[in-house]
Amino acid sequence: MSQQKAKESILKAHDLKNANTGVYRQFNDKLREEIRALKDDRDLSEEGRGRRLAQLREARGKELLQLAYRRHREYKALLADARKNAEAVIYSDIPKPDQTKIDRFEESFRKLKTELMLARDGKAAAQKLTQFIGEVDERYFHHKISEAYADLSTSILTLDNSSGMRLALSQQYDSLNASYESPDAEAARSSLDTANDMEQSQFFLKVVEDSVREGLGVRYSSFINNTESYYSYHEDERPADEAPAATNN
Repeated sequence: MSQQKAKESILKAHDLKNANTGVYRQFNDKLREEIRALKDDRDLSEEGRGRRLAQLREARGKELLQLAYRRHREYKALLADARKNAEAVIYSDIPKPDQTKIDRFEESFRKLKTELMLARDGKAAAQKLTQFIGEVDERYFHHKISEAYADLSTSILTLDNSSGMRLALSQQYDSLNASYESPDAEAARSSLDTANDMEQSQFFLKVVEDSVREGLGVRYSSFINNTESYYSYHEDERPADEAPAATNN
């Protein structure tokens, strides 16, 4: 059930993101009408018209960033929900060993991490890691190694960044995941990877960025995909907290 919830949240996030261009188009159509009306207003002097246009662009720019912020916040909440449900499947039913085994493992694992950090030969370091994994027969510990694998592999790749080493480490990581994940974990991991990729992708398309730059200026186009950065400098303008986006819990 959790995997289905993960898929549903991802689909909602897809739909929300895909609707961005249409939502912006409606906003921009209204902005263009307002700009046209100001430019056609013969009661305004050239100076007055320029001042009113600047005020309009500032007001609508702030309005657009608030709109983008709320939509991106909802998008991230949906992806967080997808990750939570996918991880519930991936990490389900992993039996936890007794505390004595855990303590022994953690002591050995700390020693391994130090040895890899101090290693001078990439192949020897990789062999040391492979040997350590081969001596571990508990799913719980395989999971712990998998969680730290990015740091472990970085220590090795710093010494040997060849394509062969990268392939070997990638295959080892896949084997580690398969060794502790539940039978339904493959689909859940696919959902997890999709959610992570979506989180890193550009929220508004470049065509929207370009249009914002043309209509409102660089100040607003540069923040349309990074509203959090804008509000870190303009906290007083941040939209008030709203009820969290509906999830599939």
